[in-house]
Amino acid sequence: MKITEKLIEDVAFYLMTEACIDLPGDVKSALERALSEETEPVAIKQLQSILENVEIAKRRRKPICQDTGVPMFYVDYGQNCQAEGDLRAAITRGTARASDAVPMRHNVAHPLTMENNRNNTGWGVPVVYWDVLPDRDYIELTAVPKGFGAEMRSAHSIVYTSENIRKAVCRCVMDMVEDAMGEPCPPMIIGVGVGGLTDSVMNVAKRSMFRSPVGRHNPDPMVAQMEQELLEEINGLGLGPMGLGGKNYALAVNIDVVASHVSTVAIGISLQCWCSRYSTARIYNDGRVQFITHPKEGHGL
Repeated sequence: MKITEKLIEDVAFYLMTEACIDLPGDVKSALERALSEETEPVAIKQLQSILENVEIAKRRRKPICQDTGVPMFYVDYGQNCQAEGDLRAAITRGTARASDAVPMRHNVAHPLTMENNRNNTGWGVPVVYWDVLPDRDYIELTAVPKGFGAEMRSAHSIVYTSENIRKAVCRCVMDMVEDAMGEPCPPMIIGVGVGGLTDSVMNVAKRSMFRSPVGRHNPDPMVAQMEQELLEEINGLGLGPMGLGGKNYALAVNIDVVASHVSTVAIGISLQCWCSRYSTARIYNDGRVQFITHPKEGHGL
């Protein structure tokens, strides 16, 4: 049996729809923990409003945020899976259906002419990042409506290996935080990529933001220590939710490391606002669908 193009389209539609309206449970729990830690009245009010917003969106089946962002997918393709048809076309059709059904704001336009297809597709969108997984018999899809309040505050640097790289990473992240203030809609998740190429390091940083559950550290003890130290230093600034003061400016700092050139190290920083929306599912060769973040009754479509 093969994974059909229609099934991929249907799963993409479901994932993008749910990502827009229902915050993943681990993100909501992280926001609730942040609320329990706050003592500043303004910070408490901000987090209470955020959590109330999350519940209203879920109950009324409406977008959590008016900026439904630019649609993005991660596709992990198992080497042992069997799929037919055009996967990108299927994902694009699913996205267009979600754009109408949610509905999603018409954010996607040609960058030079501002032509707009009014379905959040076209000109390379949805953005799709592909990877191949050995010895797997499924396709894993993750849908992300990536909002741009946080996206526009992404940052990139290259440092020489003659520097202390750990200190350089810390300096780059702290400079970004102190410049961004409340613009990325904190409390946020900060993804950091270290190493690789100028383009790939940004993807490493972006993907690290979706490590689940929120707050889970990198398995490398040295990197995990960097994550914890940076999180404490960032929140120690007292910027708080929405940059209005408080203990929780960041919910997590996630750092992933890849090999680097011997002379320079690329550092990428990607931000995800408090509305860290994503939805993940696996499609198996037998047509079974496992919905990981947003369970669907019957475990299938």
